[in-house]
Amino acid sequence: MSQGCGHAVDYLYHYIDDELTWSRRIRIRWHLRRCPNCTGAFGFESRLKSLIQQCPGDEPPPELYDRLRALIREEAARDHP
Repeated sequence: MSQGCGHAVDYLYHYIDDELTWSRRIRIRWHLRRCPNCTGAFGFESRLKSLIQQCPGDEPPPELYDRLRALIREEAARDHP
């Protein structure tokens, strides 16, 4: 791994999340064009992030909230008779 690879890896997630300054993004992109190892790592992480974002965020059923509230009330009543 070259010094450029270490630098690129340090900014991997910031690059994927588009959180870098324009100049730093250009430097990372320049490195990626010349380094197949980093290109593979960045590609993998980018695809992984995309897959995670596609996963549905299941909302717990309302009954669960009702049950939790009841348990909290029971505990509170036990602690303060």
